[in-house]
Amino acid sequence: MKKIIVAGAGIGGMVSAILLSAKGHKVEIYEKNDEPGGKMGEFRRDGYRFDTGPSMITMPFVFKDFFSEISRDMKDYFELEESENSCRYFWSDDTVFNSYTDRIKSGQELNKVFGKDTADSYYRYIDYAKIFYNLSVEDFIGADINIRNYLSREGITNLFRLISGRSVNDLSNKFFKEEKLKQIMDRFATFSGSTPFLAPQFFSVIPYIENEYGAWNVKGGVYKIAESLRKLCGEFDVEIHYGCELFDISHKNKKITSLKFRSPDGKIIETDKFDILVSNFTNSRMLMERDYFENDDWANSAFIVKAGMKKKFPELSHHNIFFSEDYQKEYIDIFENKIPSDDMTVYISVSSKTQENDAPSGCENWFIMVNAPYVNPRTAWTEKNSRDYFEKIIDRLNRFSIVFEENIRDCIEFSEIFTPEDFKNKYNCENGSVYGLSSNTLYTILKRPKNKSDKFDNLYFTGGNTHPGGGVPLCFQSGRIISTLI
Repeated sequence: MKKIIVAGAGIGGMVSAILLSAKGHKVEIYEKNDEPGGKMGEFRRDGYRFDTGPSMITMPFVFKDFFSEISRDMKDYFELEESENSCRYFWSDDTVFNSYTDRIKSGQELNKVFGKDTADSYYRYIDYAKIFYNLSVEDFIGADINIRNYLSREGITNLFRLISGRSVNDLSNKFFKEEKLKQIMDRFATFSGSTPFLAPQFFSVIPYIENEYGAWNVKGGVYKIAESLRKLCGEFDVEIHYGCELFDISHKNKKITSLKFRSPDGKIIETDKFDILVSNFTNSRMLMERDYFENDDWANSAFIVKAGMKKKFPELSHHNIFFSEDYQKEYIDIFENKIPSDDMTVYISVSSKTQENDAPSGCENWFIMVNAPYVNPRTAWTEKNSRDYFEKIIDRLNRFSIVFEENIRDCIEFSEIFTPEDFKNKYNCENGSVYGLSSNTLYTILKRPKNKSDKFDNLYFTGGNTHPGGGVPLCFQSGRIISTLI
């Protein structure tokens, strides 16, 4: 039995802790904030409830496998409900497209909105993306990244297919003529914090996964997952110490020998009674190699607003995307110019569409998210700048007259803003980047932190900023990989 300390009670940290405890190790978690979940958060105000991080779940088999491994029934902790419509897409020319998870409905909608035979092209794209999923599910998504997995003749061929020079946008151009459909498929690259004009075609696996395994909501809200993991920590004797931030380490001969945590009142907790440290964050020069922070190709961040709306909007679904007019310029602004785009694509999650108790009667809870550059000198997220940018977002949404017949401002009961600076300060995100390094190039993909540290022999990394990537299922996968390696 080993004594293991986990720094961070995010999803990857708690999953790692539970699995390691189930295998007989003694595990404790130290968390800098006062609640578990990391970027999977919850916010309540005036009868409204918001999930403040992930809003939709894919790959349900990952969760079922986790509960099976610890001999628990997932339904005793949270329930997944499949969504008929994964997203509703809007353009300012009044085009509306419903992305159904049912193949027949999806095909009918594709041909109705984008023209005859569009569905055939769409499903040929999905079949092509399936190749990448099959190539990656065991050696990449399901295991610690190891170049040795690809050193056979077959492995080299597969690796070449995964990382070929074709981008996600190149792939869209290959299969589609309809520009709006290209926008939809390109959008999935942002799920890894990358631009579709650079991210390798491998990331077409994301729409394949959504199409194959469906889009799921969590009954009672996504935060139920974090609450369930906290409950499981208690059942597996994993104690979580809240308000404890790791701020210093000692090391000798490539091994971390002691840890120092600091509480908000300045109290210092020091321990040398551990064998292994699992870090649920990578934004630490103590833990990471110095050259990691010398990269300049970080994934994008996000500008988020929680808004209580004193009116219902029947045209909205649970998940909605309002596209920008110039999609390529939007990505140039974010990734090259490193400034917030004035012509932004807006995502709105309205969980009260499927969870009525998330908003008062006759109202809606809007979780508004816009991709934004990571924290850099070109943008200062002051209170005034943040409020001004929110006003620009409202101006942008007001152009969609098919949905909003009146000025949206008149319907806002309250609004709470969360900026890239907040991602940096609250969640230890590198430069406020939601996913750490981007996946825009092979170089940055290979520079992403591995699950086992090269710097220290008793250090491991878990969570969305390390392998295999961001998103709730992949954070679960990172925890499973950690427990297997240890």
